[in-house]
Amino acid sequence: MLRRPIKNLRWIIAVLLFFATLINYMDRQLLSVIAPKLRADLHLTNTQYAYAINSFLIAYGVMFTLGGWIIDVLKTRRGLALSLGIWSLASTLHTLVVGAWDLCFYRFLLGVSEPGNFTAAVKAVASWFPTRERGVAIGIAIAGTGVGAIVAPPVVVWLTLNFGWRMAFLLPSLSGAILLPIWLLIYREPEDHPWISQEEREHILSGRAGEGGDSQKPRILNLLTFRQTWSFIVARFFVDPLGFFYWFWLPSYLVAVKGFTFVELGKWLWIPYLAQGLGQPAGGYFSGRLIRGGMTPILARKWGLTVGMLLSPFAIVSLMASEKALVLGCITVATLGIGWWGANYNAAVMDTVPRYAVSTVTGIAGSGGVLSSAILTGVTGYAADHHAYTLAFLFNLVLMIFSVMASWMLLQKPMEA
Repeated sequence: MLRRPIKNLRWIIAVLLFFATLINYMDRQLLSVIAPKLRADLHLTNTQYAYAINSFLIAYGVMFTLGGWIIDVLKTRRGLALSLGIWSLASTLHTLVVGAWDLCFYRFLLGVSEPGNFTAAVKAVASWFPTRERGVAIGIAIAGTGVGAIVAPPVVVWLTLNFGWRMAFLLPSLSGAILLPIWLLIYREPEDHPWISQEEREHILSGRAGEGGDSQKPRILNLLTFRQTWSFIVARFFVDPLGFFYWFWLPSYLVAVKGFTFVELGKWLWIPYLAQGLGQPAGGYFSGRLIRGGMTPILARKWGLTVGMLLSPFAIVSLMASEKALVLGCITVATLGIGWWGANYNAAVMDTVPRYAVSTVTGIAGSGGVLSSAILTGVTGYAADHHAYTLAFLFNLVLMIFSVMASWMLLQKPMEA
């Protein structure tokens, strides 16, 4: 292995995490894009397709907690490698699907393995970045969600039209197999990485002084006794339905309410998702500047969460807009706010939770978010059926306000566990 120091190695780690997230979201989206062709070929009913979707969601929700604990136990390098390897295999197996039940199994396997990407990303950034840089770093890592949403549809449609839907599953899935050995080659902890300079190592370690080590084993029941853990659970419980709303219902809103054609949707829908991706590093940079200016990390992250909340009401303004460009602009500001919130939320976890438990707490909170999203999707469905998107937007805005209020009230100091 190369022994010569590489300058700014920590930012290379952040870029690796970005590509892992991008591949994660692409693999997740493949089915939704390919579904019309796949369902027609395999003669799947709506009920059978719903079973496949629920197979993923159930596994995804449960494994956020268990997967976060596994990442903390295995540590970042082995944990993310395991997650990446399994979800790439699961995605590749979709090329072999012949009916509803094996499709449900492959989606379940995908849901089991994909949460590890996000819990590992938070843990890696907590290890490799000092407090004032974590917001930007996790923003870069998680920005892969927005870019994945942009890249997947055109790539998958082109592959499907030219090579068939099985090849459209296979080729994107192989990107994970390519990234896996690169990850294993490059990633080590900064304390013992052979490519890190002494200057950068000291910069990282001095910036996370007093946070505790990574040698203890996390205990989920013990972590649930801390109000800091509940601050993150409650925050995700209220905000995640808003994120799922933009992912799953925004196209329907633009077409049914604002008169976008399917062609216009294909041309312009990428803009709000790109804004969400850009909001991640921008929100992290904002709180990082506050920290460099002398503000405590927890307070800086809270103000970052608040700014994200203040951008959300622009979605409601879109209801009153008639020009399509203005509608899209309002939605774009709101999705920027979601990304802004996300970077500061994840940075707050790293600033508050000991490194040995950061993935576990991230996973517990993620499970809470998936649970609330599954429960509250019915509200959005009711609103869509009755063309009452005003209700959906207002409901999600109220949830965002509750989330930020919970963070202000429950998150007061770092966890001592």
